[in-house]
Amino acid sequence: MINKKHIVYKYWLIILFFFSSIALKAQWAYDPSTNTRLVVNPYNPINIHSVSDRKGGAFIVWQDTKPPQKTDVLFLHVNKDGETSFRSDGKSVSLGLENKFEPQIMLLNSGDLLIIWKENISENISEIFIQRVTNKGLRLWTDFGIQLTRVNKQVIEYSLTVDKNDNATILFVTKEANSPATSLFLIKLNSSGKIITGPVELLNSSETKISDCKILSVSENEFYINWLETKDSRAALCFSLISLNSDSVYVQKRNISKPTENVLSFEASLAGNDLYVNWYSHEKQKVIYHQLISPDGKFKWGTEANLITAKRGQNSNPQFVISNKNIFVSWVNDYGNDKNIYAQLFDLKGNKLWKDAGLPVIEYEGDQFGQKVIYDNTGNYIIAWIDRRLTEHFGNIYAQKLNNNGELQWIESGIDLGTYTNSEKSYLNLLPDGQGGAIAIFKDKREKKSEIYGQKIYSTGTYAGQILGLKCEQEGDSIKVFWYAANENTDVIYEVQKKNNSDDEWKTVADFKKGNSSAINYYEFNDLPNTDGIISYRIIQKSKGNQQISETVSLEIVNEASDYALLQNVPNPFSETTSISFILPREEFVEIEIYDVKLNQLGTITQKNYPAGKNTISFNAKRLSPGVYFYRMKAGDFVAVKKMVVSN
Repeated sequence: MINKKHIVYKYWLIILFFFSSIALKAQWAYDPSTNTRLVVNPYNPINIHSVSDRKGGAFIVWQDTKPPQKTDVLFLHVNKDGETSFRSDGKSVSLGLENKFEPQIMLLNSGDLLIIWKENISENISEIFIQRVTNKGLRLWTDFGIQLTRVNKQVIEYSLTVDKNDNATILFVTKEANSPATSLFLIKLNSSGKIITGPVELLNSSETKISDCKILSVSENEFYINWLETKDSRAALCFSLISLNSDSVYVQKRNISKPTENVLSFEASLAGNDLYVNWYSHEKQKVIYHQLISPDGKFKWGTEANLITAKRGQNSNPQFVISNKNIFVSWVNDYGNDKNIYAQLFDLKGNKLWKDAGLPVIEYEGDQFGQKVIYDNTGNYIIAWIDRRLTEHFGNIYAQKLNNNGELQWIESGIDLGTYTNSEKSYLNLLPDGQGGAIAIFKDKREKKSEIYGQKIYSTGTYAGQILGLKCEQEGDSIKVFWYAANENTDVIYEVQKKNNSDDEWKTVADFKKGNSSAINYYEFNDLPNTDGIISYRIIQKSKGNQQISETVSLEIVNEASDYALLQNVPNPFSETTSISFILPREEFVEIEIYDVKLNQLGTITQKNYPAGKNTISFNAKRLSPGVYFYRMKAGDFVAVKKMVVSN
């Protein structure tokens, strides 16, 4: 009988929503052929950057030139409902009168935003400025920002990183006037905007051209830096790990790329404390490589870089995202008359987890390009791209979701994100919405007017979050599966599907027609399981010939009778508090400890006697950084370990 068993959540999707906010406040367009206009009356926005505010909203920063040729950098914030938090035409980062160019941004742990930009002081001299702003539109470092550099040279490139204490470090490249000499500099300031290091010159060269720099903070005083050095029209990719613990900064330069390569572009990110670098080169054709480098400078994937794909044709525009234990890479393959988008999943040893040549994300007549990728923090990857399937001159925006097995989660041709007809779309940005979905932000020129638009897509591949708050709970002898739905089409049908741990395929166990409400409907199904182990449920929404698949919720059924059991914490991943449950056949002294990924013990969660049966304790992770941890239970001779994930 099910009442003699204990049921716990394996995965628990937490959805926070209120009926009134769905019905009254939501500003995201339900129609991807219109989208939400985020910025009112820009002139010609370029260099558009956006970043998630970690609350479902976003900061947007762009460069604009308005008559009479005044070039400015502006910022804006929109909340999770698509509403602007202050003036909808954006606010200038500085009241300075000089023209401002090429913004870059970085979100701080506090939730504020750092913005850096360049101002041209004269024909051959430019300097870097920085500003800190809030989501309410406040400029925190005076109305003019802070001038970071006074090097009296032309600043060519720059890169920004922040550490866990919100100290900012900027790496930048300068060029001497009337000279081929280029230099690499570093400058650091604290969270109050006070410069505490530099500018320090790291490299200087008149024989090679230094460009395309990148800096990543490993700790408060240690940094990975990457840059390109070009000589005889051939660019080499270099890196170094530098330390600011001493008065002088030593740069031990090492090449990552092969001598025969001409590196066109690269990106880098941290994978734990290792440096992941991804680049593409032009040899006989365009090829893509990547490498993982440890803090001691060891190439972890062999002495030569790994080729991401050997797929025939030109492979370019690599985009990647690093999840807890994998690296997801997407690229454009140009072969024959079409450009298509492919993807591959790698583990942290560099092994390919999918087919050797990668899996197609979209193979369609016409060109697909300019893709962006994100991780949804639930084991899936979302890709958005510009697509010329309908016309050679204008592109639309589509999106797709893949799970860890490389299976497409949305319709094969992709979900519409921006399909306003005969408009020119560019500067595509893609951000996680914090609930398994995404927000696309892009420039669109409609009827000769360029503006910045946004489109939100929910985890189910829908625009209005039709499937909301899917959960399952024990109720007497049954398991209750329930969810809400909003803004449904009249022909909607929901299928409830179930899969036991031993099953290979999903089985449909119930179906529902649309409820009677025109706004929000509630659906419920009661199941009587007859097996132990993990049971999973999902909902398929069918409408107008299309179908959307919900997230999966699972239950672990454990016999009460004789054995000990340590259950998976719920929710997982979590940001602050989670619950840990365990089962004892008799009263027992229980000890639960927490470990990091290197198996260093960080503390004890509990250490006392507990009664027989199911026990649940609460664990607060506010002192832990985001990442993977393990909790170990010991009761008598019983020992068990489970993994937990702390998110931002």
